[in-house]
Amino acid sequence: MEEDNSLNSIVDPVYVVTRDGRRVEPTNYVKKSEAVERSKSLIKMVKEFDKSFCPNIVSIKKTTSPHYIR
Repeated sequence: MEEDNSLNSIVDPVYVVTRDGRRVEPTNYVKKSEAVERSKSLIKMVKEFDKSFCPNIVSIKKTTSPHYIR
């Protein structure tokens, strides 16, 4: 009997945008370029409200288990 590991991992890696190590949204991006654009728009938006914001805390994680990133 074969186990269904669909909840444990995704076959193809996806990209997840994080802020300070936490997911910013439930969206998983298939293309890195989409994740980069989302991270740029997030940085721009947060800077409007917090001038002292450090953009280095926004990152893109490549993973086959996006549900483990909280």
